[in-house]
Amino acid sequence: MPIKAETKNRETALTPQRLETLDTHRVMSLIPVMPYHTVADIACGTGYFTVPLAKYVFDGRIYAVDTQQDALDATKQAVEKLRLTNVETVLTKERKLNLEDDSLDGILAPFAFSNVDDPKKLLKDAHRVLRRGGWLAALEWNTKESGDGPPVDRRVGEDALRQIAEKLGFRFTGRYHLNDAQYMLLLRK
Repeated sequence: MPIKAETKNRETALTPQRLETLDTHRVMSLIPVMPYHTVADIACGTGYFTVPLAKYVFDGRIYAVDTQQDALDATKQAVEKLRLTNVETVLTKERKLNLEDDSLDGILAPFAFSNVDDPKKLLKDAHRVLRRGGWLAALEWNTKESGDGPPVDRRVGEDALRQIAEKLGFRFTGRYHLNDAQYMLLLRK
């Protein structure tokens, strides 16, 4: 399950062009996050979603999870700059998330499944760390060529992702079209 570093995506993560195509506020409005939740941002990168999550979850906790220390350092710097105290960075280099069983109310997984060798293992581990009734918001690339993102053969289509998730015990609760190249599935444990 090692998440592959996508240097190009990390360098462009906070550009105005990215904001135009993937609005963090729109994504936040679609997920069932509450101000008191404990949430993990899986494959957090430079903190593109971690920062808005931390602002919203002011009475809870955010775990920024990544396999790259440089990404976690960038996230930590962004969080400290805004004096947000509810974020903990978590380096994971194993095939499992370094989080306790049944410890999360929610998981935001932006483009994590297209960057792992085995999406099923990551979904299984996400199921393990979520509390009963917890939510998983999986943002992914459509399976057509779009000019951005991973090669098409690395992408996980929404039907395939949903099928794997449901076999692992997740319940499908929604599908959202984010833009021409990306979608989001919302699942519950």
